[in-house]
Amino acid sequence: MTVPFRIAIPLAAMLALAGCQTAAPETPDEIMLDQAARAELGAANCQSYGGLRATRRLNDAADATFAKALQAGATEADIEAARLRARQQADQYQTLYGNRGACDRLLQFPDGYTPPD
Repeated sequence: MTVPFRIAIPLAAMLALAGCQTAAPETPDEIMLDQAARAELGAANCQSYGGLRATRRLNDAADATFAKALQAGATEADIEAARLRARQQADQYQTLYGNRGACDRLLQFPDGYTPPD
């Protein structure tokens, strides 16, 4: 039985993409680290969309969140794993939504972070 190309190509693409996935975060600490890593990545990659002030504030938010996680028992390996997940997620956003859509999803403060005035 042969599979038509209109089905085979998207199916092959989905299987290839599924093979690149890492495990989704399960604990609140992993979720917090992922949000901080996305904010850090957004600050680094989306300056033209957010501006310099937003970049600085996102970096401050990421640093504060990483420090909070380290105090709560996270390790540098946990932070690096969160950064890897953020890069993979950003690549998916880029593919699905383009530059602007990816940056819209990355330029967000981590939950619970309130920027200083």
